[in-house]
This record gives sequence, C-alpha cells and structure tokens, in this order.
Amino acid sequence: MTRTPVASRMLGWLVGSAAGGLLIAMPDSGPRLFSFSRTHGPSLVDFVGMVIAVVAWLPAVWLIWRHRRALRGLAGWLSAGLALVGVALLTVTIRSDLGLWWLVPVTLLVVAQLIAMGSLARPPGRREGREARSSGRTPVEPSAQP
Repeated sequence: MTRTPVASRMLGWLVGSAAGGLLIAMPDSGPRLFSFSRTHGPSLVDFVGMVIAVVAWLPAVWLIWRHRRALRGLAGWLSAGLALVGVALLTVTIRSDLGLWWLVPVTLLVVAQLIAMGSLARPPGRREGREARSSGRTPVEPSAQP
C-alpha cells in the first residue's frame, strides 16, 4: 500500500469533518428531525453537517478496515482500545444528557483514528521494524521473502 491513499483519505476526512463540524456548530432554530435523547437531536442544518462528516469519515474507516492486519502491536491495540472506549462513552454521554462531556469520547475516537491512519501511513518496514525490535524478532525485507 502506498502512502498516497492514506494521505488523501486523511485530508478528505479532516476537511469533511471541519465542514460538517462548522455546520453542526452553527446556531439553528429549526425543529428537530429526530431525537437521540431528551436534549439531543439534529435540526436540518445539523443533519446536513452530520451527513457531510460521515461521508468524509467512511473512506478513512474503509481504509483502516481494509488494512487492519497491518495494524499490529501498540498502534493496533491502542487505536482499537480507544475506539471501543470512545464509542461506549459517547453512547453514555448522549443518552444521559451529560452536556458537553460528549467531547471527551469524540476526542478519543479522533485520536484512535489518527493513530491507526498514522501507523498505516508509515512504510511497512518501519511498522514491522518497531514490532520486531519490541518482540525480539528480526524484520524480514519484502524482497527476501520466498
């Protein structure tokens, strides 16, 4: 895998997240389209922002999922752990109407995705070399494999 798809998908994710986040942050006075909880529910402007953010996010998730076997060692465990904790905490904070505390799990989810994509963006030799050093194995060059 080359680094170009990782960089372009990361850029698309960041731009889409920023555009979607700006729309979500804009003040709105329209009615809710649906409710997540007593105090959480998107208006039309919020919903459009959510759609933009999710559409920008999906190619990055697809890239991570497609190359999940390359996520080994600390980066893999850390990104998976942060993602699981982030999803659980986000569900709790939104369902329990905990105000701005939803920002904590969202931050965990963003960091998890950045760790995973950063690990995938590294050349394979560097990813495997760090794992090999920590496990005592010697990294094998791709050209030396049978």
